[in-house]
Amino acid sequence: MFTREEAKEIRMRFWDGFKRYCRQKHVYRKWVLTGVKIPSVQLKFYVDEKKALVLFQIDHKSELRRFEVYECILSYQTLFRAECGDDLMWDEEYTGIEGQVVSAIYFELPGVSLYRTEDHERIYAFFTEKMPLLEDLYYEYRDLINERLKEGRF
Repeated sequence: MFTREEAKEIRMRFWDGFKRYCRQKHVYRKWVLTGVKIPSVQLKFYVDEKKALVLFQIDHKSELRRFEVYECILSYQTLFRAECGDDLMWDEEYTGIEGQVVSAIYFELPGVSLYRTEDHERIYAFFTEKMPLLEDLYYEYRDLINERLKEGRF
């Protein structure tokens, strides 16, 4: 195991490595991430000792509202799958992020670890391949999703 300080240093080196990877591969993007304009939704990169994820995370404090947002996005599942393929996963009650219960639409790269430097290149490649797919979906459907959420029709 790592001390808290060692783990923090590893995380910092990982994310610095991701920035370098993006520069080396000429991936010049400003990732959307928390600038998402759908209430309670974030686009996230996530990595721990078992997996890497690229996801839409729905984390409203109200479980009912979280389910409503998830159900609204779920109504676009066929369109999302047409764009992203069948490896896009859907989970109304996902607990794979530090034990927190969220709803998630995500891509997963299993069997990799933040703490194994030999996995970092695979994780970076996964991030840069999958996040643009979710960002494109976000830009294409955000207005429709927001309108449906406001009207309560989903």
